[in-house]
Amino acid sequence: MKNLLAIILFFYFPLQLCAQVQVDSMSPGYNPFLADSLRSRIDRDDNDSTKAWNMILLYWAIEGVQSDSAMAIAKQAYEFSKSKQLKFMEVYALMAIGYNQKNTGDYAESLKTYLQVFEILGYSSFHESNRLPDADGSVLDRESLHQYAETQRHMGFLLGQVGNRTEELNKYRTALKIHEALKDERLVAMTTINIAEVYLATNLPDSAILFAEKSLGYYEKQNVPFYVKTYLGHIYNIIGESNLLIKKYDLAEEALWKAEKANIQYKNFRNLILTYLFRAEIYNQKKEYDSSLNYAHKARVTAIEVGLKSYIAKSYAALAKSYQTLNKQDSGYHYLKLAAPLIDSLNKVEKNNLIRYQNILFTENQNLQRIEKEKTATQNRIRVISLLSILGFILLIALLLYRNNRQKQKTNKVLESTLTNLKSTQSQLIQSEKMASLGELTAGIAHEIQNPLNFVNNFSEVNEELLVEMKDELDKGNIADAKAIANDAIENQQKILHHGKRADAIVKGMLQHSRSSSGAKEPTDINALADEYLRLAYHGLRAKDKSFNASTKTDFDETIDNINIIPQDIGRVILNLITNAFYVVNEKSKQNIQGYEPTVSVSTKKINGKIEIKVADNGNGISQKILDKIFQPFFTTKPTGQGTGLGLSLSYDIVKAHGGELKVETKEGEGSTFIIQLPIS
Repeated sequence: MKNLLAIILFFYFPLQLCAQVQVDSMSPGYNPFLADSLRSRIDRDDNDSTKAWNMILLYWAIEGVQSDSAMAIAKQAYEFSKSKQLKFMEVYALMAIGYNQKNTGDYAESLKTYLQVFEILGYSSFHESNRLPDADGSVLDRESLHQYAETQRHMGFLLGQVGNRTEELNKYRTALKIHEALKDERLVAMTTINIAEVYLATNLPDSAILFAEKSLGYYEKQNVPFYVKTYLGHIYNIIGESNLLIKKYDLAEEALWKAEKANIQYKNFRNLILTYLFRAEIYNQKKEYDSSLNYAHKARVTAIEVGLKSYIAKSYAALAKSYQTLNKQDSGYHYLKLAAPLIDSLNKVEKNNLIRYQNILFTENQNLQRIEKEKTATQNRIRVISLLSILGFILLIALLLYRNNRQKQKTNKVLESTLTNLKSTQSQLIQSEKMASLGELTAGIAHEIQNPLNFVNNFSEVNEELLVEMKDELDKGNIADAKAIANDAIENQQKILHHGKRADAIVKGMLQHSRSSSGAKEPTDINALADEYLRLAYHGLRAKDKSFNASTKTDFDETIDNINIIPQDIGRVILNLITNAFYVVNEKSKQNIQGYEPTVSVSTKKINGKIEIKVADNGNGISQKILDKIFQPFFTTKPTGQGTGLGLSLSYDIVKAHGGELKVETKEGEGSTFIIQLPIS
């Protein structure tokens, strides 16, 4: 039973990082986040996992107050976890160590520590961290993914410290993406704060305030553990400093007052120093120099108490500035003298730390390049072996094929001859289809041109009679009557000219549409084109069969402008569809169905950035059995000799070449609608 409990605790406690560990529920009224209580619990804890975990909690409980002691505890937690083979606890301890090393300026060692974490977790180094690892949903994999995200976040701290803000932000976004996927509210809030820090550091105070306030609600909750509350003052510091940058002093003071209260209450003295320094700067900008001096002194006292040299130097600089604004040059000079050597020393250490960090980074890059070269070499060897295997297989197949090659040569010659004959037949059929369309056009043209010719002939005869009559009136001396007759002759002449031009336009238009396509698109009135071919198709069929009769309907969208098409080609498509429609309604009319009136409708419409042309009939429709075949070359339902089966196939290809679609909607016994969809442009 004891072993079973140990196993459960081993998997349970690592997953409940920080706020998720409900240790306080084991002892009512006991606060495990207080340092003395945690030390007591570590001394008497028998379970290795919880013992290591409480060490890590103790680090975070005192880290903001006793940095050196916290580091010693983190190292102790690491050695203990390693000796007990507690992988996840070992990782948490290393993250604490890397964080402490970063805070003390030891960037090189911090980088080495985080790289060690990646190695333990089994993920690639931070250079490839933008590619998120996968988790199969198991408890261990989810915890591993969680720790990977936290290491990314800690790496972001380090990158920000060395000035690489772009990569810092990338790390935080990677971590945030994972924490959101794992639905870890605490770490989502914490990572959001880290993003706010980057925006503040890159002089984007409005964005910093937005992200800080986004996570503030979580930290203000009453049930948040003590050590998490220590970050509350830090958030208010970000909001206060951001408002200070944009000169919103009232909002800055309000936030920093809350920060001071939270940092004192939750003993985050490092952040308390920054709060005092920000308040000193606010009062300095507001020219309330006594208050500025007061907060600069508070910052100095707290910094000395915590023992952070960089903060002590900042407090000296703030005191010097405050004394100078109060015109107390001696005191200002005194603190400048104290700050100068401290700043020089810190700058020197910082420079050395950065150099060591760059060296470690360079070494890591070299290792990555070496690993990548080895990986590439291995892949190349595999490729060569695979290629040789494939070549051998191909050679074997080639030998087998060679044995059959001579026999196939004779067969190929026969096939080539057959293919040549088939292509020749296909060309003849296509030409036949075109000639059939041309014949229908010719019959239509004959009918269309007959009307204006009749007008020309009739008015010419009338004019001849009028001119004879006018001559007689002139001989009689009736000038007025002669002029009236002349006016009638002029009007008739204008009508002759009008109908002559109409006949000329019909001939020119039909010649243009019937000639071979040049392949060049031109602006075309699609309504006029459809109407023209409807009339030509009808009269063409009437010319061939006097008994043929059908009603026609049109519904053209007048808002359609000219569209760029090849008019000869689209004209052939429309003519083919209309001719087919007339054919099917004529066939149905032969069935002598009572009340049936053969009707063909043509309509156009602009819809969804396309032009839609519909040719509908009320014939017998198309059977579902053959619906998938109607656009195939040489497929026809007409009797032998009445169709080549290429009309719809050619129409389909023409529409596709225009970037459009040709579709059909049909219902057996009721009719079909062919739809041409063309792009406007």
